[in-house]
Amino acid sequence: MVKLSPFALINKRESRIVEEIKGYFKIIQRTVDSFVGMVKAIGEGNDTEAKRSFQAILDGEKEADAVHRAMSMEIAEGAFFGGIREDVLNLLETMDSIPDSAKDAARFLESEERLDDFALSLLRSDEIEGFISNLQLAVAALGELIAAFDLGKKEMLQRLPPVEDREEDADTFNDELLKRLFNSSSNPNPITVIQMRDFLSVADDIADYAEDSSDVILVLVAKGYD
Repeated sequence: MVKLSPFALINKRESRIVEEIKGYFKIIQRTVDSFVGMVKAIGEGNDTEAKRSFQAILDGEKEADAVHRAMSMEIAEGAFFGGIREDVLNLLETMDSIPDSAKDAARFLESEERLDDFALSLLRSDEIEGFISNLQLAVAALGELIAAFDLGKKEMLQRLPPVEDREEDADTFNDELLKRLFNSSSNPNPITVIQMRDFLSVADDIADYAEDSSDVILVLVAKGYD
């Protein structure tokens, strides 16, 4: 028996929205890439690139919000997707939290005053490199899953675990960074400790929401088959 994608039997109007979801994801991924670029630029002392990346994050998050709102309204007001309509809306809402988290995390680093040496040393560490790399990889893995909407149950299920794997790897690096933050022998400024703790917590949400989005897709897959 051929295992179709849950989106394989939709009509042309619904198919167009599925393609719009794929385009929507590209905006999200671009925003996360800008976030990663901003963190690297700050660590490297490249203020010009950091500001450019920060503006790209703001622009991407704003664009993602507009696309999310338009698609949600269209789906809510029309006769789309039958019994999975609420799940599709939930997927869009969860995906939208990814660029929101990128913007909120970036704000902890965007300041008129330069970050102190301790904060910069953290942003230059191997741990932060591993952390932001896995945030980016978790979102990329979600993209591979979304790209498989038309490829059938087996392919979609095979693309689910990498999202969770990258999210767990990001958590591991986040734990190491928190240990370094709170166990430092250099007696960092308490304000810096709080700032970096909050930055790490919100940035980690990028991978968390990528995994949450994959969980919603799993529900869609389950509902798409007898």
